Amino acid sequence: MILFAGDPHGSYAHLYPFVEAYDNVSLIILGDLQLTTTQELDKLAQHCDIWFIHGNHDSKTVAAFDVIWGSEWKSRNIHSRVVEIEGVKIAGLGGVFRGHIWMPPHRPMFFDPIHYCQHLPQERIWRGGVPLRHRSSIFPSDVEILENQRADILITHEAPRPHPQGFSVINQLARKMGVHKIFHGHHHDNFDYKGINRNPTCDIFNIGFRSLSDINGNYLLVGVDDRE
Repeated sequence: MILFAGDPHGSYAHLYPFVEAYDNVSLIILGDLQLTTTQELDKLAQHCDIWFIHGNHDSKTVAAFDVIWGSEWKSRNIHSRVVEIEGVKIAGLGGVFRGHIWMPPHRPMFFDPIHYCQHLPQERIWRGGVPLRHRSSIFPSDVEILENQRADILITHEAPRPHPQGFSVINQLARKMGVHKIFHGHHHDNFDYKGINRNPTCDIFNIGFRSLSDINGNYLLVGVDDRE
C-alpha cells in the first residue's frame, strides 16, 4: 500500500495509526519534513518503507539540511529521479521556485548549481556549493534530468496549475513523462482540483498540512494548520 503524506513540519504522531494498521506500507512524504535529527524517521521506519522529497523548510537550518542530505536518509530522497515503489514508477521534484534562481514562466537566472556558484563571491559558497537556502531551490537542470524519463506518478512540493499559486512547468513535465497522477504538498489547504483540472488524463491531488491520502487521492486524514 502506497500512502502520500502532506507536510509534517516536524510532527509525525498523526501517521502512526495508519502505518501500524496496515502491512507493507510505503509512505511518501511530500516535503517540509523539518527535522533536527534522524530519530523521527528511524522510529517511523520500523513500521513502513519511507520515501520523500524535500521542501523549502528543509534548507532553513543546517540541522534540517543534514537530516536529509547529510545522513543515510539521503538515499530515500526521490528528487530529480524515478524510483519504482510497489511496481509503480514515481518521479520526484523537491524544493520550490525562487526568483533569484528561476521563477516560471520567467526565464531562469541560472541553469544549474554550478552556473550559480560561478557568479557568487567566495564567501557565499557553502560546503563547496550553493548557499544553504538555495539547496531547496529548483533549477532548470533538476527538471531537465526528469524530462526524458517515464513515470506513472510525479510528486512535487510546489503545486502545478490550476492551483492559484501553481506552475504550468510542472504540468508540462508531467506530460513529457507520461504521468497520470500528480501529488504535491506545500499548500496546506488540501486544494480540490475536481471540476477545474482541464487534463482528464492526469489527476492532481494537493495533500495538505499533516494530511494523508492513498494512491487514488482518497484522504485518510485531513489536517488543519492551526499553528500560531
